[in-house]
Amino acid sequence: MAGPFGAIDRRRVLQIVVAAACCGTASQAESGRSPVQSIDQITDVNATAATGMFRFAPDLVVADPGAEVAFLNSRGEHTVHSVPQLWPDGVPKVGISNQKEALVRLPKAGLYGFRCKRHGQYGMVMLVVAGDGGSYNGGDLNGVAAKIEEMRASAREKQAFAELIARYETSKPS
Repeated sequence: MAGPFGAIDRRRVLQIVVAAACCGTASQAESGRSPVQSIDQITDVNATAATGMFRFAPDLVVADPGAEVAFLNSRGEHTVHSVPQLWPDGVPKVGISNQKEALVRLPKAGLYGFRCKRHGQYGMVMLVVAGDGGSYNGGDLNGVAAKIEEMRASAREKQAFAELIARYETSKPS
């Protein structure tokens, strides 16, 4: 590409665009918008068991309602699917596969449960808590255990969601 500064190759243009997007701007901070949280899908070949080999990183995210999360590396056998029992009413379900990056908007307060369709059975799940957790008794997550039990999922997947809820409960401010 030739421009006022001479020839710039496509790679350099891409680097500039990515740097601008990743670094954000003052106007983004001033607007009150939260930065996009990236969630990677990991296959750890050094793990000693399948339950540790496949995971989302991070697997627990707290965000503001209206924020976006970016799922990275939904390729090969990794996918991202919403879990109906841990999903706000009226919010469109998510199904992502074969994408390097996909943005998911969290339009309202609530729990957003995600799983890898292929590796969920090994506990590859993640949870986003938007706002106070939404409709669960004004943020009281006691009713979530029953929702987890309703899931058509492996015992390991249900356990992984229960552990995420417990981690959130112990880490949230009183």
